[in-house]
Amino acid sequence: MRHTQPLRLLAGFAAAGIVAACASTPSSGAPTTNSVASPSGSPKASANWLAARVEQPAAIESAPTDAPVFCSPCHPIVGTYIDSIVASHGSYLAFGHDQPPSHAAAWTSTDASDWHRVATLPAPEGSGIAASLVEGNGAILAVGESAGVAAAWHSADGLAWTLTALPAPGDGATEWLTSVAASSGGFVAGGYEESSTAQRAATLWRSSDGARWTRATVQTPGGDSEVTGIASLGPASLLAVGIAGDERRGTAAIWRSADGGTSWQALSSPAFAAGRMLAVVAAGSGAVAVGERQDQTGAAAWYSPDGSTWVSSTGSGLANGGLEMVMTAVAADGSGFAAAGWRTDAGNGSAVVWRSGDGRTWVHEPQDVSFSGAGLACVLGSPRLMVGGTMGWPDTHAAQAWVAPSG
Repeated sequence: MRHTQPLRLLAGFAAAGIVAACASTPSSGAPTTNSVASPSGSPKASANWLAARVEQPAAIESAPTDAPVFCSPCHPIVGTYIDSIVASHGSYLAFGHDQPPSHAAAWTSTDASDWHRVATLPAPEGSGIAASLVEGNGAILAVGESAGVAAAWHSADGLAWTLTALPAPGDGATEWLTSVAASSGGFVAGGYEESSTAQRAATLWRSSDGARWTRATVQTPGGDSEVTGIASLGPASLLAVGIAGDERRGTAAIWRSADGGTSWQALSSPAFAAGRMLAVVAAGSGAVAVGERQDQTGAAAWYSPDGSTWVSSTGSGLANGGLEMVMTAVAADGSGFAAAGWRTDAGNGSAVVWRSGDGRTWVHEPQDVSFSGAGLACVLGSPRLMVGGTMGWPDTHAAQAWVAPSG
């Protein structure tokens, strides 16, 4: 099962933590455990963020939660992952997948602190959900992959779901949708095809109802490419961001559509050489994209006032002493923008949350003790600020959500 871009990078976070996880002594001040919030206990409150109680499969619930002094090979036998969180009908929904083998997964919560599995979600083997949105009437649309083809899940109430497999790419290729956004004509989703020889090509789709999908025309650069995020600038104006070249060493790519997602044109800018874009959001003050530096020595972010002209953002919060740090998700909130991701550190790696008032300058919030051994893949800005991902490295990967202290 291929993961979404954020989760492929979370795999990098896990690998980066192996050296530290296998060390005989944790660094000074680092937590000595990576406890998962107990599925049968109360949510864990730290000095800042509240780690929610997330219902897990039996294999996760029975896994040890103390980080070992020595471990080999330091790989989890089973894992659950949250990739997207939305608010609808007065409650919250989180989406992702379990593995192995991979199955799409969803959780629901009325208070953001106690999450239960959605048993009615279609979850065939080889499926997973990467992104979701809420329609104006409160219906939910989620996208990802099922059995090697792009797929969409649709529900009017979060209880009864319909799974639609999109037309297969052919020639032995597989396809994964990583992102979705609303457009003037309905919806737009993006991702990539992967050929039988592991070559990737960005793909974009449009749909009037979330059930019937048509491929859009998109300019792709030479070599590999993929779409990792989509944002709406206006009724018919959309942005898609992603990667041109290798998923770990490539550079940023942006496509723009002025016709509701029917056709897309590639943009160019010297700022794109700074790194890879993994997510994008548009707000009244402009558009913001986030990701990782091209040389993997820190996080990267970009700002555009109009979706066409882009500059690299700045701030001490983007640096990690030359070690890897990645912004995987971004959202607009009441005070500007919030981003989520992870960093390599002297412990087992840790989740990171960043804040920016204008999208041009970023700082990361003080490290929370509950973020040790965790990585974030999504952020919800409204009606409450919360983040989601996985935690428990190196002994297990367990889906987790956190609520901001002011949430």
